Amino acid sequence: MPSAARGSVMCNANIQTMHRTVVPVLLALLFRSLAVQADEIDVPELGVHLAGMPSAATKPQVSEATQYPAGYSALVRLGTAELNIFREEEPIPSGSDVAEPAYRATLDRRYHGNVESKTLGAPTSVGGHNAWTVVDARGGSGDSTRYTCLTYVIVDRHLYRLAVTADGSPARPPEFDALVKALSGVSFEPVQRASPHG
Repeated sequence: MPSAARGSVMCNANIQTMHRTVVPVLLALLFRSLAVQADEIDVPELGVHLAGMPSAATKPQVSEATQYPAGYSALVRLGTAELNIFREEEPIPSGSDVAEPAYRATLDRRYHGNVESKTLGAPTSVGGHNAWTVVDARGGSGDSTRYTCLTYVIVDRHLYRLAVTADGSPARPPEFDALVKALSGVSFEPVQRASPHG
């Protein structure tokens, strides 16, 4: 009997020792895999660099808008969430400021979105530039909720509109949070486009 008791103590001691050794190693591997799962994406047509994008995000689909407002857009998908970046081609009028409610009201009319930025949102910063961000959640189709994070930023007299959207039920999709978090890694570079003749 005493030997059986001693054996069980030894077994428990070994398990505790194994937990102390294995758990830190497993945690280190988990954090290492999370750290590696971020990609950098360049969108030269818009002059945008995205650092820290989730590795499961799709390659940006770039398209040109020829109707007003003319410009270029890039669409990135991550599960049920989408990041849409639009850069207006025409320079904005001198003195335009996303912090001004009157200017944001013109943007609300121009983009006909469900999110109003004139009276909602707060000043933020994107890539070292002053920005205005609105986060919104409202009823979508059925029982789902439409989540939106909308940011306006002016870079070199060009307006950028960055919108993350996702539908979720009953909770906000983690992909939405991942793309919103990735916006903190946005930086701006000179626009580079292939020559239409070459």
